Amino acid sequence: MMRRCMRGRVARLCLSSVVVLSSCKSTDRRETESPDRLRRLNVVVVTIDTLRPDHVQCYGYRHVETPTLDSLAQRGVLFDQAVAQTPLTPPSHASIFTGQYPTAHHVRNTGGFILPSSSRPLAKILQEQGWDTAAFIGSAVLKRIFGFNLGFAVYDDQMPKPGPSDEFREDPERRAGVVVDRAIKWLNAQSGKPFFLWVHLYDPHLPYNPPSPFQEQYKDHPYDGEIAYTDQQLGHLIDAVRKKATQGTIIAVLSDHGESLGEHGEYTHGVFLYDSTLRIVFLMSGPGIPAGMRIKQQVRSIDFLPTLLELMGGKAPDQVQGTSLVPTFSGKGVATSVSYSETLYPKMNMGWAELRSIRTGQWKYVRAPEPELYDLTRDPGETTNVIHQHPAETERFEALLKGMISSGGDGTTEQVETKLVDEQTVEELKSLGYLSGFAPRTYELTGQGVDPKDRIHILKLLAEAENPTAKASDPRRLNLLHQALAEDPDNPSLYYQLGGRYEKAGRYKDAMNLYRTALARGIQSGRLHSRIADLLLREGRKEEAISEYEKAAQFNPSDLDSQANLATAYLEKGRVADAERVFKWILTVDPDYAVAQNGLGLIAIERRHPAAARGYFERAVQLDPEMVEAQLNLGLIYKMAGDRARARSCFEAFLAKASRAQYARVIPKVRQELTSLQEEVQ
Repeated sequence: MMRRCMRGRVARLCLSSVVVLSSCKSTDRRETESPDRLRRLNVVVVTIDTLRPDHVQCYGYRHVETPTLDSLAQRGVLFDQAVAQTPLTPPSHASIFTGQYPTAHHVRNTGGFILPSSSRPLAKILQEQGWDTAAFIGSAVLKRIFGFNLGFAVYDDQMPKPGPSDEFREDPERRAGVVVDRAIKWLNAQSGKPFFLWVHLYDPHLPYNPPSPFQEQYKDHPYDGEIAYTDQQLGHLIDAVRKKATQGTIIAVLSDHGESLGEHGEYTHGVFLYDSTLRIVFLMSGPGIPAGMRIKQQVRSIDFLPTLLELMGGKAPDQVQGTSLVPTFSGKGVATSVSYSETLYPKMNMGWAELRSIRTGQWKYVRAPEPELYDLTRDPGETTNVIHQHPAETERFEALLKGMISSGGDGTTEQVETKLVDEQTVEELKSLGYLSGFAPRTYELTGQGVDPKDRIHILKLLAEAENPTAKASDPRRLNLLHQALAEDPDNPSLYYQLGGRYEKAGRYKDAMNLYRTALARGIQSGRLHSRIADLLLREGRKEEAISEYEKAAQFNPSDLDSQANLATAYLEKGRVADAERVFKWILTVDPDYAVAQNGLGLIAIERRHPAAARGYFERAVQLDPEMVEAQLNLGLIYKMAGDRARARSCFEAFLAKASRAQYARVIPKVRQELTSLQEEVQ
């Protein structure tokens, strides 16, 4: 949830051990051992979010145009039965780039987990051997705060500022065209060293709202329109890559997971482990990769890293659990016949039971309160549960699952603790005196509880209430969420969604009461405390708001929006030292957080250090030119220093972008200052 209530106020101040499947390797070798020297090939990896392979033409779909993906398949290898390790973006990307299952890389859900700094993802491996590395990200779910910048010299994750209609969207995104343009600009500036470029395109994710002309062309199938648009932008990227590096480049395109689109009672992804969300696009082309080859054997996202490293003449680190697929290029079999998948989203986000699965070429076993078994050869749509007809297969797959559980002793339970700050940052946080009361959440994963299959009606209510393209009226959406909450009162997501609706409708007291009800029911969440704090600020109850922000920080110190609001509240109450501590902590987590730079500039003014203030404000404007508060503050600093030309430029930028409603009292004063400066020049 994006919060802007405090930013306007600023301007007015002046897994443990893991037993893995048979394809895993031992971890006896020390990670510090020097790896084999790799062939100096360029590597371009494009991950497309939420892309179902059966909605791509080269995978057999005839209702969408995907010429770029089709051409890539003709030039290289298409893996027909590729599957993800989880239907969630962050843990799936962690598996792609580390070659490990979620139980090993420890990124278990969207939010609440950080890729450990001790990990050895692809970018880190290549950077250590001299590659230029850069990533361009399409969604905030992969921002650097979650550790995915490890090994990247450039990690471009700056999301656009949301407008008023986006106030309650959690995951800001930017279109593929913006991401690709920034990636091409970086690519064209490369000087000749081998490079690794990762581009993440988020567009097929909900909401399905492709730009023109794709919106008109696919008006009845907007999900396909997003895919067609993404394919077009992918074409621009690949054209630029081929112009820059005419040879010696491996290009890989993978989706992180699919999309249910209503199948099995799920409308998006994350809740179930059916192939509608687990099957992925997986294409590779380049040196050592045959052209026009279609591989039918099951492969996994964890197999990408060892495959790429073998193509580059190296070997995967011993902790990698995937298997190189290079032998399949010559028709040989590989040890990928068993794939583990999981989703902790139902447990952590909905209050239901988590799900785990084992998939082979023939079978899909899902461990759930009511377990499931599907014969994929006869029933690829996974419509008929045959678990009672095949007890031997069920027993075998359950034994494999027990081998994947990282703790608990009996192989059926596991304790998972949310990881909101990485190890290095924890130490820095301690040095700032800011770890007191930090309370990570521990989840007991037993496979028991509410079966997600028994809450399909809740998913339907949520889908209708929250689909931004649905025609339901606001009162109708509220009624749907009320109904869902009445039937599922322990579901945390319903409180967030309904509370957001209340706030959007201006029903702030109803929202406050709802959030307090959730806390009273035992739902533990820093997000609830931060929402309450925002509402308290709206009422001018600053001391109470500070208390709630502090509670939010105890749950999640990496919630930088709440931290910035807390620091600003401290500053308004005259608690300058506390404000400085929090702003510095924010920059420890994200040095490019413009709000914190602006806040430290205000503190420098408070302490009569104009030179330091100028540096902070200039940095804030450089990081975020749309941050009008920093433009105003910097203009005032320039005016104090007698730099009238720069002062005028800043004031003009402020007036061009400042909200008339939010800055109604400030705008006339800035106009007066600008007029005064112009008169002085004349």
